[in-house]
Amino acid sequence: MVDFSTILQFIQAAGIIVGVAYYVMNIENNRKNQELALKAQEHALDTRQAQLFMSIYQSIYTTEGLRSEYNMPKEPVKTYEDLEKLYLEEDSYKAWSWYGTFYEGIGVLVKENLVDFGHVALLISGGVINFWSKYREVYLDTSDKLN
Repeated sequence: MVDFSTILQFIQAAGIIVGVAYYVMNIENNRKNQELALKAQEHALDTRQAQLFMSIYQSIYTTEGLRSEYNMPKEPVKTYEDLEKLYLEEDSYKAWSWYGTFYEGIGVLVKENLVDFGHVALLISGGVINFWSKYREVYLDTSDKLN
């Protein structure tokens, strides 16, 4: 016949095994929940980056952006002296400055990984390349003069 203490020991051992199994299950569930939460955060970050980029992208098509497009300098701006002359043509200087600041801001956001480079490459690379090819020399000359 089985002793009462043996039955209690068996129940106690079974309770410990059930407790350990429950603890392992909870750990696994917590790990899965953390993975899901991390994926949700990554998705939210991607979404925020896309929203940020699209709001910046749309600023090209604001009244200021479109006005700037039509007022861009007609004459080549290659040197710091050309830039000084351009400053006297208020609308052209504002337009040139608006686009330069816009593209510089995009560059900083890409460098700091706040905006995905792929989005910039797909949507505004033509404008960036066009602006840089036209005004590269004046930026380099101005940098030399000011440093």
